[in-house]
Amino acid sequence: MSSNRRRREPVPRPELRCVCGHELRRYWPYCPSCGRGQIWPDTGQVTGAECYHCGWVVSDAYWFCPWCGADIYEEGPSSEVPLKAPKGFRYHARCDWGCGGGLEYPMPHCPWCGRDQTWRDDHDFDGSCPHCGRGVNDWMIHCPWCGNDATGQDLMRPALRRVRRLLGTSRIKPWGYRVLLRPGVSGVDPRWPKIVEIEQRYVTDRRSRTEIDWSMLVGLIAHELGHSFLYHNWRWTRSERFRRAFGEVYKTYRGVDNTWVDFQRRRVATTLPDHVSTYAATHPQEDFAETFRFYVTRRGRMRELFAELGQKRKAVVVYEKFLTLHDYLRGRR
Repeated sequence: MSSNRRRREPVPRPELRCVCGHELRRYWPYCPSCGRGQIWPDTGQVTGAECYHCGWVVSDAYWFCPWCGADIYEEGPSSEVPLKAPKGFRYHARCDWGCGGGLEYPMPHCPWCGRDQTWRDDHDFDGSCPHCGRGVNDWMIHCPWCGNDATGQDLMRPALRRVRRLLGTSRIKPWGYRVLLRPGVSGVDPRWPKIVEIEQRYVTDRRSRTEIDWSMLVGLIAHELGHSFLYHNWRWTRSERFRRAFGEVYKTYRGVDNTWVDFQRRRVATTLPDHVSTYAATHPQEDFAETFRFYVTRRGRMRELFAELGQKRKAVVVYEKFLTLHDYLRGRR
């Protein structure tokens, strides 16, 4: 028997389930729930061969292990020409480097030339991992491809720790929100109010060049949590007091993605007497999110807020906004 491949009896274990009990997709290297590394052997004796290096199922016809890239070529069993789909495997794509061989998703290496392969799996997942860029879902704790934190919270721990401390000091009970680091625009989808997405370039693009502005990130997270809190308590927007303070949240939302916002600012702006900041005037939902941000970053200290509002000569409606939010939070306690 060759030293490159070893044969053994089938292991009695659930084929598509981790030892922790969580369901898996075939050929996921890691469990998205517990983060354990997975091994996919030839449990059904379909191909009759496993890689000597990683233990994953391979074909006798392969030249390289498609999972770890090890050289498993054997004169005789290995095919002299690249094949599309040997026994036990499916054909999903050709090699990226044009060697002519076929691959099954999600092989990271070509089994015929051994070169690294890329897969587009963004259509099958909610987002991408901030560590490896592969597809992940919002419910995942660990990335099924690299095993790292799928949420990206490990890259912004100082900011999240600060935000949780501010929410606790403001006596705002958690509502089950989940902060995710994702590419694109920061925001909250009303259909999934507990999912808060933060633009990952604020962390990943700056980590290698300059120091991360944690105070800005704290303000951004607090602002997006304001949207999440509002969507989570949407019935409140129909009350007369809320509409009198913030306006009609159902009005058409104009695109304001390119509007510059100083989330690092902790002081109420002097412009626009009816709003706490210029960005708050773009839409009633943004008005509430900005009010929520100032309330949280100032730890819910109403006396200090009202004193500053008087110094900035704000209108009575701004006082009413903070009182509306403060009284609603007191009622939830």
